[in-house]
Amino acid sequence: MTVITDSKKRVTLPAKPGERFDVQSFGGDKYVLTRLVPAAAAAVRLVKKHGYTVAVGGPPVTNAQVRRALDEFP
Repeated sequence: MTVITDSKKRVTLPAKPGERFDVQSFGGDKYVLTRLVPAAAAAVRLVKKHGYTVAVGGPPVTNAQVRRALDEFP
């Protein structure tokens, strides 16, 4: 497929509005676009507990999972 830039340096791809792509640059003139698949939304509901509104849903998060996530954080 060949695409051409317009006067505002834009390239139009055959995609639906709102679709997301990962862009990887290889050198100065080679780009690879990879379409990103949207993540499934978790079912969360808001409930009142002890006078506070809290979000409830999904399996509970363990301390080990929190530690691993914090270890990966820069």
